[in-house]
Amino acid sequence: MSAIIEHWPSLLAMSALMLLSAFFSGSEAALFSLHATDRRRLARGGTAGRLAANLLNDSERLLSAVLFWNLLINMTYFGLASIIGGKLESSPEAGSSIAVAFTILSLLMLIFFSEMLPKSIAVLAPVPISMFVGAPLALALRIVGPLLPLVKVANLAASRLIWPTFEPEAEIDLSDIERAIELGTDDAVLRRRERLVLRGLVEMADMRVDELMWPRSKLTLISLPLDRGVLARGIPASGYLMVTSGDGEMILSAIGIRMLRPSQMDDIPGAAEPVIYVGWSARVSQVLDLLQKEDRSVAIVVNEFGEEIGALTNDDIMRRILTGHGGRDEEAGEGAAIQPLEEGGCRFAGSVSVRSLAKFLGLDVPEERTATVAGFIQRHNERRPRLGDIAPLEHYELTVVAQDDDSVIIEARPITNTDVLLNEGDS
Repeated sequence: MSAIIEHWPSLLAMSALMLLSAFFSGSEAALFSLHATDRRRLARGGTAGRLAANLLNDSERLLSAVLFWNLLINMTYFGLASIIGGKLESSPEAGSSIAVAFTILSLLMLIFFSEMLPKSIAVLAPVPISMFVGAPLALALRIVGPLLPLVKVANLAASRLIWPTFEPEAEIDLSDIERAIELGTDDAVLRRRERLVLRGLVEMADMRVDELMWPRSKLTLISLPLDRGVLARGIPASGYLMVTSGDGEMILSAIGIRMLRPSQMDDIPGAAEPVIYVGWSARVSQVLDLLQKEDRSVAIVVNEFGEEIGALTNDDIMRRILTGHGGRDEEAGEGAAIQPLEEGGCRFAGSVSVRSLAKFLGLDVPEERTATVAGFIQRHNERRPRLGDIAPLEHYELTVVAQDDDSVIIEARPITNTDVLLNEGDS
């Protein structure tokens, strides 16, 4: 033991290197385990949080710097361990057995204290640890920054030497996907689900935002400070609380109540995230791309007059793709389904979109400013729909057959020659 203690300066240096290696390993685990909501919390966490969040804007550069420092530190550590091991082997007080034991113990300590332990701790509390390591990690990145382009060039050269003919695959057509579904499984249920998802993806390219959005009247609007009575009424149908401006007109942010952890319930306003604004006639596929690009969950739908008429969430789009239902369909439940009637007619809730009804009846899809059939009837009669109100849609007649405080039930029936003659006689 005395032979090992004689090398205390080197042992002290190895301990310091072990701590540095633990710092970089834990930093990597904390920063790269952050979810989208955690990154937004980090950006709102003051100077230290913003500094850590900015590091993730160029994740490739950050990872290269962390790996470079870890490699340099570990090589220095093993260099010192080898020097001490060599001296122990030549020492008459130690010998080769002590040297081998020291080398193995040094390796195990580095693995446990510099890799396993710091990474395990980092993933348990990634946000506070990311705030703590942000400033020193930024300094380490600045020191090694001039060397990173050389590392990148070396990686690129090595990849081209190893995979000189590597090329991206060509795009896959929808027919190829359908064929792959047919050949991929013999399970009829799984095949039906895969077709449903594929059909949902294709529909997104043609579906307008106003067909899937939650109307403003169905949103839960709040203003800050938060009234706890809102939470007592349960989770909103959309899953989000919409935070408005002081006058209650403009929606500024959204709080995903369904996604909150128990620890966040004490600071619900802190979980609010910004929203994006899209036009009512935009395609759902475009909005999905924009939500992913901006790392947002809610898009507020604006009409041509600049009025906020509804909201579309990332959850609604995913649910529509995977199940064929979402948005106002989920809120309306069975009432949103179009039920066929005799003689070519159908019955449905007023929340059904005009475009969905036109597709069901085989009509040319109208470019209407109103999203729902109830809105279409309101626009035609210049008043809120009432029991008995009628509006024409090509060769169909839309009639309000039932009404309550929140919704109306409408029937669409083909206009026959008898109806035309009766109308002419009445006139």
